[in-house]
Amino acid sequence: MNLQLLDFVEQVGSAPTAELAGQSLIAFSCKAGAKVVHAFMGTGLDHFRATTLPGWAVEFDCAMPGLLTAHTVAAVRSGQPRVLWGEELDRDNPRATDVSRRLAQFRKEHFGQNSSVSFAMPDADGRYRGGGVGLGFEDQAAPFLQRMKESCGALAVASFAAHSRMLILSGQGAQSSPLSKRQGEILQLLAAGFQLGAIADRLGIADTTVNFHLAQLKKKLNVKTKEQALAMAVMNDWVRP
Repeated sequence: MNLQLLDFVEQVGSAPTAELAGQSLIAFSCKAGAKVVHAFMGTGLDHFRATTLPGWAVEFDCAMPGLLTAHTVAAVRSGQPRVLWGEELDRDNPRATDVSRRLAQFRKEHFGQNSSVSFAMPDADGRYRGGGVGLGFEDQAAPFLQRMKESCGALAVASFAAHSRMLILSGQGAQSSPLSKRQGEILQLLAAGFQLGAIADRLGIADTTVNFHLAQLKKKLNVKTKEQALAMAVMNDWVRP
């Protein structure tokens, strides 16, 4: 994790309201190049949102016939860690539905969003019910894929941290740590910026052992990626960045 991201995680972790946590996510994402930021706890208008979209556009999204059949929405609801989508990206994508393509065209026409990444976010009980964060960019497919290669991990951590803070502030509360001592050590070193090989050297264990512990703690926390696990640990104060 770079220093800018660590600063954001600390900032959003102390946000006193869900609205301020959402505003922090918007500011961080826009600084990272996002043109559209859309955070949500579900697919209904009554779910909390932190968004750069105007109200009429949010209403358009929610009222779109067959919205739940869009491959992006289905991916988020199933807990897929991230889905990359957009008009060009989905041109030859067999999973893209007509609804998905209408949504991509709408975002492009009205907001200049050519490519997007959506991150699935779990509820406090670890189940995926449609919460997530979507970030839209002006990039065409090729430069967008390069951007994701370079910054998708940081954007995922920022999104997960903000979403976790919103859950805590909505009354669902921080959780006590379920991590073993070794799992906590590994996440602490991840937070300090160590790569997996360096973590193995620092702890005097094999790379495969680090990967084993990561797999076990992801299963324990019911998350899909090490970035989500790290963000959850930081938000709940199990590790300190």
